[in-house]
Amino acid sequence: MLLSSVILVLQETLEAAFLIGVLTALGHLQHRPARWLLVGIGAGLIFASVYAQNIQLVSEWFDYVGQELVNAGLQIMIALLLTLYLWRALDGSPAGEGVSGPSGARHGWLISTAAALTVLLAITREGSEVLIYLWGVIHQSDSYQAVLIGSSIGFGIGLSMGCLLFYALVSLPFPWAMRLAIILLALFTGNMLAQAVLLLIQADWIPSTQPLWDSSGWLPEHALMGRLLYALVGYEATPSAWEVAAYLVGFTGIMCVAWRRRASLRPTLIHVAN
Repeated sequence: MLLSSVILVLQETLEAAFLIGVLTALGHLQHRPARWLLVGIGAGLIFASVYAQNIQLVSEWFDYVGQELVNAGLQIMIALLLTLYLWRALDGSPAGEGVSGPSGARHGWLISTAAALTVLLAITREGSEVLIYLWGVIHQSDSYQAVLIGSSIGFGIGLSMGCLLFYALVSLPFPWAMRLAIILLALFTGNMLAQAVLLLIQADWIPSTQPLWDSSGWLPEHALMGRLLYALVGYEATPSAWEVAAYLVGFTGIMCVAWRRRASLRPTLIHVAN
């Protein structure tokens, strides 16, 4: 019970921790205030608790596929918010020089709001899964102490890895840190859309297809490395054509946004390098 708690909570925590780590690193690299992070985390915990408490009601929606559809909607909204965040974040100097007055205030507010909402939805999605698991196991098992210990260990490991990713990014030279952060955001966006498609397939809103490949023989999804890759890049051993297509749409979309904003990003790189 302890080991299963560690693994489940670790996987859910890693997804949110990696995403928050990259967003926080981007904000730090561009010298933006981090107040949005506290707002997003606080609101996310509240929404996760409310969602978990009402999960039975939600599950009964849409012919008992409400949970799948709501979670798919959360993933799609995260992908859209990441696109909006990156579009606005790559348009000027790191601290917003050159964007002054009311226009600059609106610009900074939009970036912070997109980041806060992304964190809010990510914590709502992953946090509710953890709470549902904890409440179910604690009320149906005598080994609640092992569950709590295992969950704490899993949460601590996931949080630590998110912090390591943040410090790894901010320790790189600015141009390389920005490039790597953008690639990671593209991977996260593809992962969000692929997960949303998988949930829609489970809800029978999208027809299921045969897997395009099966890599479980050399890297199972439930192995430690498989779970890490799932959280970081959305690894799945047996993806369907729909999932691969959604992943490519998300990844390509973010990379196209970064490419189209390259002209405005270049002055930023020069400014920081000097």
